[in-house]
Amino acid sequence: MKTQSKYLDEINRLLADYLTEIEKSDLKPLSAQVYQVQSKNFVRWINGEFTPGEVKKSKKQAKENTDKR
Repeated sequence: MKTQSKYLDEINRLLADYLTEIEKSDLKPLSAQVYQVQSKNFVRWINGEFTPGEVKKSKKQAKENTDKR
């Protein structure tokens, strides 16, 4: 998905605010990291820079290629 830059600017501003709120919260470090990573990935997705499951798929393909040798 690719989002128009005029919208993406506002989304990035809101993401920065959200990440600040996470840092200020009393979440445990691992929980905070999950919130941060997932929200950043969503913004990357709407900007056309991320495909959900792509890393898992590439790791699986690499393993299959290694197993064939």
